[in-house]
Amino acid sequence: MAAGVESAVEAVEIEAFSTEIPSLIPMSKTLYSLAKDRFTSVPVSYATYANGASRPSFRVPFRVQGGAAIQQGTGDGNALGLGNMSVWQDFCLSPVWNFAVNQMTHLAQLATNGKKRGLISLKAEELKNSLDSTMAGIEGLMYGDGSGAISQIPTTATINKTGPGSIVGVRAMAFTDNQIVAFFASEATTSKGYATVQVNDPVTSTLYFYGGLANNSSTLTNGTSLSADVAAGDYMMVYGANGQATGGNGIIGTTGWINSATSGTIAGINRATYPSRISSSSIYLNGGSVTASLSQRIEALLGRAMGGDNKTKDSGFYIFGEDQALAVAQTNYYNKQITQNSDTPGPSGKVPDTSRKYFQGTYGGREVHLSYVQPLGRIDMLLSSDWYMGELVPLQLYDYGGGNTVMPVPAGTSTGGWLTATQFTYEVSFNLACSAPRHQLYVYDASVPTI
Repeated sequence: MAAGVESAVEAVEIEAFSTEIPSLIPMSKTLYSLAKDRFTSVPVSYATYANGASRPSFRVPFRVQGGAAIQQGTGDGNALGLGNMSVWQDFCLSPVWNFAVNQMTHLAQLATNGKKRGLISLKAEELKNSLDSTMAGIEGLMYGDGSGAISQIPTTATINKTGPGSIVGVRAMAFTDNQIVAFFASEATTSKGYATVQVNDPVTSTLYFYGGLANNSSTLTNGTSLSADVAAGDYMMVYGANGQATGGNGIIGTTGWINSATSGTIAGINRATYPSRISSSSIYLNGGSVTASLSQRIEALLGRAMGGDNKTKDSGFYIFGEDQALAVAQTNYYNKQITQNSDTPGPSGKVPDTSRKYFQGTYGGREVHLSYVQPLGRIDMLLSSDWYMGELVPLQLYDYGGGNTVMPVPAGTSTGGWLTATQFTYEVSFNLACSAPRHQLYVYDASVPTI
């Protein structure tokens, strides 16, 4: 559908009778909102240059090696030997800019202006709706590795390249409607091309596309099918990212920081220089279910990684996908063999209702953040006191100049003048930093129950 035209709002013009207009766009509490609340926010600059060298916007220091190593002697005049000292390093990062543009035609606004014409005030409604969409778009980036990758097409996915084009078997809620997606065969390679999401369907794990273009075409138009080059295993990335995990220009999210890799770089530091010290602990379940005792395995590994007296461990919380929230409920609650005496009897002697309305709010005594974007089969444990959000620009409306946040849309060089349309844009510029990846932990390849 063309951008913001009147046909998009005909359903809410005066002939409609509904007083409550439901939204069919899935939304949930975002990790971005949680990070704004729990992580340490710091104002940062943009990357600058001095004497031909780049200067990072913000640096996050950490102590990576100890000194004063113990040795045995006699105390009877033997040489003490040479000493050593601690080594400090720092992660170097720059904020990443992201924009979300909302556009509507003059007719679309007039057709819904006032109670005699429509059920909503289009401009006011779209300010809210576009903010929600922007938040959903940011959410897909919060779990990235710095390359701009939002998700990888699983080998089990079904790719339909005829008709409107679709991919079945992906984490659909990580994407938003009308989002341009770049396809990469692997990270640090050239894009295969682009496609625009028509609808995301998290229920069936499907992305429907308007169409796509192959061979890294720079012209984005609505087509009738996905590019023939798109294949299982491809990375789907946000439009504008360079696709490089090392030296990438994307937001470094949870899968970048909470990672057991011992090679490659993270925020300018080579992991191999300090083996395992800037890598996260992980637990491979090999398709097994999450049990109650897994919490103690996690605590044991945390104790090994940071010591039992490190008070930052109390700031930890979990990120569960809905798959693992269900798995924990099935394994740790519904598989009980007896009914607890504390269960409240039902009315008139009916069997008590042992089902619960919501997922559990904690696991192992730590708060659980439920995410419908979290990769399936994975659980993350974050210590929020180790995390920073470096902000150049907080989420806000873009100022086109002179305090104007709404502007007419240029018609282009071929026709000149202006379109009978206006636009406003949400912008945000930030990056995430974890000062102690070793203190974080993740569980992967957990059994995914049938939903």
